[in-house]
Amino acid sequence: MPNGPTHDFITIVSAAAIAPLVLNSALPDNNPTNSIVLLGSYLASGLLFSPDLDLRSAPYRRWRMLRFVWLPYQKLVPHRSWISHSFFFGPLLRVLYFTIVMSALTFLILAIINALVPIDPTGTFLSTAAQVRAWIETHPWVIAYSAAGFVLGGASHTLVDSIWSWLKRKLRFRLPF
Repeated sequence: MPNGPTHDFITIVSAAAIAPLVLNSALPDNNPTNSIVLLGSYLASGLLFSPDLDLRSAPYRRWRMLRFVWLPYQKLVPHRSWISHSFFFGPLLRVLYFTIVMSALTFLILAIINALVPIDPTGTFLSTAAQVRAWIETHPWVIAYSAAGFVLGGASHTLVDSIWSWLKRKLRFRLPF
């Protein structure tokens, strides 16, 4: 497999290469904001939500103080399994996993703080959550572009791993030693 710096290089270079294509494409509801969302989620997927989060890899270390969030993922998902290295399912699973874990931690921390000192007696938190939900419902293309960027960023990693493995198998049979 290519090492971490190689994957990072490929992610950054491929994002730079596709940026003009995305900005000038005829994608539905394409505008600079949606293009930036797609490219940003592509980079986040490749650099932070990499399929190699199932190892103690460079993307894992990039999470610094939050890397503990990925420990259960590392225990549950075997390296290079269909779960982590699938083209579509892997990136979306990692985003869903992260969202669920961080939401649970946030609610737990807020519940503990609220039990000690009521911090939201007016229901501002629930009101804000409703506003976020309404924004998501009124901006489906932003969500679609974000999901596409995450899938493409994870797929580029898996594609490079697959090509690298194929090349190693082909070259190994042709080497005389």
